[in-house]
Amino acid sequence: MLCVRRSMLSVLLVASVPFFASAGDDLSQKKVELKKGDRILFFGDSLTYYGGIDGPKDKVTKGYVKIVQETLDKTHKDLGIKVDWVATGGHTVPDLLKRLDKDVLPKKPTIVVIQIGCNDARRIPKEKFKTSLEELIDRLQKANIQVIQCTLTSVGEKHDGTNKDDPKLEEFAEIQRQVIKAKNVPYNDLRKAFVAYWKANNPENKGSGILTYDGNHWNDTGMRFVAEQMLKRFK
Repeated sequence: MLCVRRSMLSVLLVASVPFFASAGDDLSQKKVELKKGDRILFFGDSLTYYGGIDGPKDKVTKGYVKIVQETLDKTHKDLGIKVDWVATGGHTVPDLLKRLDKDVLPKKPTIVVIQIGCNDARRIPKEKFKTSLEELIDRLQKANIQVIQCTLTSVGEKHDGTNKDDPKLEEFAEIQRQVIKAKNVPYNDLRKAFVAYWKANNPENKGSGILTYDGNHWNDTGMRFVAEQMLKRFK
């Protein structure tokens, strides 16, 4: 009888684990299935701010938020997906926590994509970054919101690791990956995607002008590239 009970308990435990969290799964490849009426909100810093306002106007013609909306209007036209954004230049994860109740939850998003990290890596201790990110994900999940986490991108586009802030950026990107794994959320490894893109498209190892206009903020090519990465997480 005890063996039977243990077997039944094992079955229940396995059944309670979401499919995308199965053992051996790569969370960076998992997709979130969109449903009718879904509301996707991109939550972050200046990168998403400019992605939302299609700016700066002399550098960007269309931001990644609009590209995602227009693409989903075509690929999922019967679902009525709405895409929104909440972002402020210079913000860190603790700043996002302060905005959550006032600026994010009232919009009633069903999916929140967190894009953050470059400011954190240069301004706050890694322990505070980790605990704040864990709290942010916990609070979103408690509100029954599907979280998709992004790793940070760049402060300098040299592909050989010689940008001044690369050591810190790599350290904080790895913290994000650890939190992602612990919290069991799909993610976009933007840091990894950016480095791979530079290696393929930056033969002169320039510090900017590839996906960004200043090493950090995305140009038109960067906005399109980020939109492509974001769209990969939806089905």
